[in-house]
This record gives sequence, C-alpha cells and structure tokens, in this order.
Amino acid sequence: MIIQGTNHRGDVEDRADVVVVGTGAGGGTLAAYLADRGWDVVMLEKGGFFRAEDFSQREEEAMAAFNGRRGLDASDDNSVFLAYAEAVGGCTVHYWGDSFRAPPDRLERWRTEYGLEWMTPAELDPHWEAIERELGIHICEERLFNENNRLVRQGCEALGFRGGAVPTARVDCIGCGWTAFGCAYNRKSSQLITTIPRVSKSGGRIYSDARVERILIENGRAVGVEGSLLDRDTDQPHSRIRVRAPIVVLAGGAIGTAELLLRNGFDDGVVGQRFYVNPHYFVFADFGREIDNVTGIPCAYEVDEFREVRRTRSGEYAGGGYTMLCSHQPPGLTAALLPEVGAAHAERMRRYRRLGSLMSVIDEENPGRIYLDGGVRKVRFRVRGVDQHKAVDFLRNATRIFLAAGAREVWIPDVYGTVVRDPSEVETRITLRSVQPGAQVCAGSHFLGTAPLGADPSRSFAGPTGEAHRVKGLYVADGAAVPTSVSKDPSLTIMGVARWIAAGLHEREGRAGA
Repeated sequence: MIIQGTNHRGDVEDRADVVVVGTGAGGGTLAAYLADRGWDVVMLEKGGFFRAEDFSQREEEAMAAFNGRRGLDASDDNSVFLAYAEAVGGCTVHYWGDSFRAPPDRLERWRTEYGLEWMTPAELDPHWEAIERELGIHICEERLFNENNRLVRQGCEALGFRGGAVPTARVDCIGCGWTAFGCAYNRKSSQLITTIPRVSKSGGRIYSDARVERILIENGRAVGVEGSLLDRDTDQPHSRIRVRAPIVVLAGGAIGTAELLLRNGFDDGVVGQRFYVNPHYFVFADFGREIDNVTGIPCAYEVDEFREVRRTRSGEYAGGGYTMLCSHQPPGLTAALLPEVGAAHAERMRRYRRLGSLMSVIDEENPGRIYLDGGVRKVRFRVRGVDQHKAVDFLRNATRIFLAAGAREVWIPDVYGTVVRDPSEVETRITLRSVQPGAQVCAGSHFLGTAPLGADPSRSFAGPTGEAHRVKGLYVADGAAVPTSVSKDPSLTIMGVARWIAAGLHEREGRAGA
C-alpha cells in the first residue's frame, strides 16, 4: 500500500518486522527481498510518489518535483553540482539505467583494505543475476543507439579505444530520450515499478513525503524511527510518524543516510568523512550538421579504455582513472553547462541539434565529506590533486574521439571558451586551468562511502553484515555502505550489496518481529 504523506492527516503509528528508510536502489532491493519471504515491511521516503502520467518530460517540472533541493544542490563552494532524486524509487527514478557489476579489481580492494571477505564474484554473482532477471537488464540493443552514441563508437574504433554497448535496465523501451526525468511509459526498470509494487502486494506499507528525523534506540539497540509527514508543496511538516521495528535499515542514499546519522549523534569520525561522487565533466562536439542526439537512450555506449590508472615507473600519474559515458543533455541542462552569456550563448544553443556529448565518470582518489553547519547539511567536495589530472586526461581523450568521428570543433565548456579543431591542438589548449574550481560546471551523481562497511570500527560505520558496529539492529544498505568509488555507475553494485545484506538478515533473523 502506498500512503502519500502529503495527503494523510493525523499522526501515524505503525509496527513492522523491518523499517527501511529510503526506497531507491538499496532500499527497494532489500525491502522486496524480505517482503517476498514473509517479512512485514514498512518503507519511508522523504520524497513524493509519482506515476508515469506525472512525468511530463519537462526539465523544469522534474527538477522541482523530485530532484534533491529542487535540482539546486551543490558543494559548499558551488564548484560541484549534486544531482540526486527524492521520490519513491529514489535515484532509479532519474538514473539512466546503466547497470554494471562492480569490477573484480574493486571487489578485491574491498576485501583486502576493508576486510569484506564476502566481496567476491562467487558471493555476489547470484544476487546480480537475480536482479538482472527481475529488472530485465540486458546489453543495449542497436535500435536504441542515437547518432551521438554511434559517432562516439566510430571515433573509438578509429583510434583503437576500447568501448562497448552498456548493460541497461529497461524492457521494450520506445527510445523517447527522456529517461533522466522519470519514464513516462513505464519501460525503464526503476524501483518505482519493480521492487516497490512487490513490497506493496506483500502487504507492506510505503509512506511517501515522510522525513525520518530520529532513530529510536533502547538499551543499545535500534527499535524504530520517527519523523514528520510533509506537505509536498511547501515541504513543511503537518503530522508525526513513528514506526517501531526490531530491524532498522538506512537506505536514504549516501547523502541522506549520512545526514540522518549525523543528526542522531553519530559524529564518530567515520560517518560522512568519505564522500565519493565520480566527478562528471562534459565535452561537446559540433558536427556542423544536425545529428540525432535526443532519441534512443542517453548512454547506449561506454568508453572503458581508460578505467585503470596508468603510472610511470616512479609511480607518477600517466593517464586514465575514468570511464566515459555518451551523454545526451536536454536543452535546459546544456544551456546551464555552456559558459557564455548573451548573444554568444544564444549562438551556441542554436547549434544544439548538431552537438555530440561525452561525460566523465572519474574514479576519484580524494573524496569529499558531509557535515552539519548550524543545523544545515552541507557537502564539501573539490576535485583536487591527481583527480584534476584525470579530468584533464578525460577532456583530451574525449576531444580526440570526437575529432576522429568527424566533428568540426570540440568545446570544453570552461570560462575560457576553449575550442579545439585539430588533434595537434589537444595538449596545448586543454590544460589544468580548465578543471580548476569554478572554471566549468562539474557534477556528481554516484554518491558512495559515507557510512561504509568494514571489519575495523575505526574506519567503518557497519560491519561486514551491514549491521552498525555500535548499535544492534541498525543496518545500512545503500550507496553509503559501499566503501569507495566503484569506477562505474554504481546502481547495480548497490542493489547487489543490498540483496546480499537482505539474504543474511533473513538467514539469521527470519521474520524478526514475528
């Protein structure tokens, strides 16, 4: 049952076997697994509940309706734009559907550095396989490649760069091109139309517009949560909600989970201290003719030639440390990314239908942090050190790809108006000045690491099972739990980790409240 908090009047008291805070990739996956096995589940979501008919395919309406802080959140110095969703279905309402398993080398790192011995393909592959079946994840078919995707592939083939079609979570997609603003046709396999209905059909209750403010702890054990029901139009509370359950699972995303923990006194030197975002820089290419850059899906093709860092014999950075995603940006966002003003900006936008675009997914080595300042949640993140060099390497190689594909000129959307028309200009025109804070729009959307799993309590919030080191019955099962950057879109990794945690919970506890 979906209970929309914005419409409900009066305080709510509920009980369940497990209460899950958050309804996205982690929360939805865990809740459905348990609900399918007889658990009484309550889910709480700060954002609203939206159906396919609510997704108007208008940028300004989607930003206001279900993007965090109305699509205006950023780091405390405004150098990094933070893109995330607040809605039933969480990040999967606006994600592109790219669904990669965590690379084996990343699993090995989490085993060796964080003591997560279960992070192996043998343990996780069965969970990923089940999720892939449930969500219809498959290698993107050729019919969903728009011309931007095909041109990037052409450039990579000309240069010998490794790339390929992405695994994507969608069924019978019609290729409308508006996947980032909620699927108006119920073809993208978000949690909204997959796991959430399973919880509902099993008797679970999903409360939207429900802001959790307090974790209830008695005698060192979590026993529930409480908070406010919100008016969706004003974001103001009108009623209280309390849910008691012997198992509390935090799955509100790496920002939301960290904020809730910090507000509940978990300022332990771990929570919020490592915040990964996979910085996204953008490159645009003018092909001098109209190309199809709006239909299909935004990213049908990924460039993974540069995922692994290359170093010199002395250990200095020599390239790589990122992947590239084909990146259709709709007109409003493109306009925001381009730095010009007035007539110059208008002239750039007149060429919109001629533009190809690539976006970086930088595997950063220098995370940011989340903190409270006078009661306000803030994010400190600045691309720095070797991560700036990775950004420059991305800009240069993305430019080479587009030139090899036949672009007339390539735009680096920095304040200097950098334009490259010939491969011989790449090294001299694209430098560190283009990636200094504020020089161009940098975004982040792959949020991880703020309440990580690990064997060592001094370096992690929760143990290998997902249960908090210091509070029994309190679990974390979202991007916050993943210790570091995944180096690819992390949505499927988060789902796999959440499902593994759910399986362990079910094996140990059965129906905890029964």
